Amino acid sequence: MILALVIFLLSNRAPVAVSFFPFGTLGSAVLGAIVLIAFGLGMLLGMLIHVPHRLRAQRRAKRAERQLAALRAQPPAPQAPADETISLPPAV
Repeated sequence: MILALVIFLLSNRAPVAVSFFPFGTLGSAVLGAIVLIAFGLGMLLGMLIHVPHRLRAQRRAKRAERQLAALRAQPPAPQAPADETISLPPAV
């Protein structure tokens, strides 16, 4: 992946005009650098969106593991004898 990125950067060294809609033309820069910066900003934005969800999921998993350990540490509840029968009143 890095090799492909390096080849792309070295192959696209021509300057291009950089412009944004409300600001107009801001200047010129090398195409490879623009792509690299756009890739980096996209990765940063993705991480900013992903990290809070990941941290929340880790907290939930740790909480669930603690609850499971607490349930396993409790003695089992006494079972009702199996030979008892329940009689229902006759249907009217």
